[in-house]
Amino acid sequence: MRINQLFQSVFFALILVGIFASMAQNNYGFALMGWACFGLAFLYAAQLIWKIGADFSHLERKNLPVLMELFLLSGFTSVFGFRFFYIPIPAGEIIFVTLCGLLLFTYLSIALELFGLVKKDSPVLARRVLFLYASIILFILAMGARLFDPRVSTAIGLLGGLLAVPFMIGVIQSKPYDYSGKTVTLFQFVVKSQNKAGLLFLFFVFSGIYMGLSDFGIIPKVENAQMPKTYIELINDAESGKEKPVNGQYHHEKYKQAMDSFLERQGKKKAQ
Repeated sequence: MRINQLFQSVFFALILVGIFASMAQNNYGFALMGWACFGLAFLYAAQLIWKIGADFSHLERKNLPVLMELFLLSGFTSVFGFRFFYIPIPAGEIIFVTLCGLLLFTYLSIALELFGLVKKDSPVLARRVLFLYASIILFILAMGARLFDPRVSTAIGLLGGLLAVPFMIGVIQSKPYDYSGKTVTLFQFVVKSQNKAGLLFLFFVFSGIYMGLSDFGIIPKVENAQMPKTYIELINDAESGKEKPVNGQYHHEKYKQAMDSFLERQGKKKAQ
């Protein structure tokens, strides 16, 4: 478990380095984030296989949400890895929305189960935990809704941020709670939980803070210096739902085809 946590921390650190490198318009920033996402995807897939192999004879229905979480997060991080490398995925939008929907129901199942267990020993701790999962569920819903209506997505994301506040206050207070005959803080409870909810929560919170600061021009936006700005804007329009495909093809796909054809012609001219 400690090795998994070490690799997980390394990959998240590489993503942060890639973000700062991209803000400084260094060419390797997006590649670093892409490989880190693929590393996380491989790590979660390996954990899934390990759990199934080690506990195959003892697997029960209650283990399904944890296994589903690892499977979905592996797919989730893979999609982001492909996006950082601008590699198109067939039916990518459908896959992304499906992953969001399944992940939403997975965390809803985990939240209801945990709430029922914790409520018996500490109702206050149970409510704090419920705020954590409610905010995560809303953040996931906001990501999925972005492809259909960016304004609705923003509103849902803001609501998720509001629900995150009571949880963060509980973490800062470090108040001890009685649970299963032991005394634990909210932070300790989340760390010891057998899922990735805490990490996902941090990802959503920091992403929201970054997007807010970059939109107001306080910090620079993450940009890929290797790709034309127009091409990136077309991709963002498609991903945000502002553009709909015509004959099954987006404008950024046509742009990429024209750009590749131009570069190919230039390469042939230089070779001659």
